[in-house]
Amino acid sequence: MNREKMRRRYRRFPWLSDIGGIKSAIGELRGIGHPEQPKLRKSSASRYDIRVTEDWFIDAISSRVAHHVENRMEYPFFGERIFDEPLVGFVRGNDPLLLEYKEIIGPHHFTPEEIMAWQAKRNGVPAPAAEELSVVSFVLPISAKTKEDNAASTKWPAERWAQTRMSGEMFSQLIVREIVTNLMKRGILAVAPDVTPMFNKKRYPKAGWASPWSHRHMAYAAGLGTFGMQDFLITPKGAAHRCGSFVVHRRLTPNRKRPDDIHAWCLHYQGKECLKCAGRCPVGAITREHAHDKEACYRHVAQSTRHCLKNYRLFIYGCGLCSTGVPCESRIPAGLRK
Repeated sequence: MNREKMRRRYRRFPWLSDIGGIKSAIGELRGIGHPEQPKLRKSSASRYDIRVTEDWFIDAISSRVAHHVENRMEYPFFGERIFDEPLVGFVRGNDPLLLEYKEIIGPHHFTPEEIMAWQAKRNGVPAPAAEELSVVSFVLPISAKTKEDNAASTKWPAERWAQTRMSGEMFSQLIVREIVTNLMKRGILAVAPDVTPMFNKKRYPKAGWASPWSHRHMAYAAGLGTFGMQDFLITPKGAAHRCGSFVVHRRLTPNRKRPDDIHAWCLHYQGKECLKCAGRCPVGAITREHAHDKEACYRHVAQSTRHCLKNYRLFIYGCGLCSTGVPCESRIPAGLRK
């Protein structure tokens, strides 16, 4: 059966054939169902491979986004790209902010040293110290057509957005697994926290609905963006994107300056009239007084699964309305760019 027929069939029987969407959801919530972790090729010399530089990582991510067959929409949008050219940044494993995340996000949040210690133990090698590690962070901007469709929606995610939420997330995890596997074969210890059994999303006492590894917070630490009122990361390419990150046993040099103000690129927090994201929220989960109500947001997003299944034959949840049709959708808002 050819690829198109398979996808049409998948559209007809999503409960039975949308294995990808179901596995992705279970993996995100329970940390299970992911492919087996790659094994480390134990060679003391490989870790110092001079070819694996900052530019190597930028090219490894950018070339996959540009050419990978999986960076494509499914039926009925065959051939359209899911993501545009990415942003890539680095943060050292001993950056004090990453330890502060234990207080800011909660004690459940991994440091690079902690998640790498898990990978090192699995492979029977000493756990590297924090100063020997780096986090590679990237932002995948969502395509213009998808943003346009979602900006026209008023309650539920548009079909292109729902596809991006599912296929785009799997693509992001796929390219990270490819890069991590490449590194491990070279003898360079690496790990993608969100595709390990250590990863699960649940309610935590302080943070509410959260995961033990936040791609958005790693992107902020790497200087790729700052937080908006709706909790999305506003980057030089806007707030409509997916983030990814992984940890590697390399001392990489940060390539972007991190703003001290975590809300530096949000109009509202910079004292300028906006609140466009609040007006876009279909359930009033964003307000001037309380910013982003994660519980109200979660309840609405959870209900979107039924809509996506019925209308798009996709087993996925999502929304994203507050990141589209707003001044920070595709750029840092005018007046805040430096």
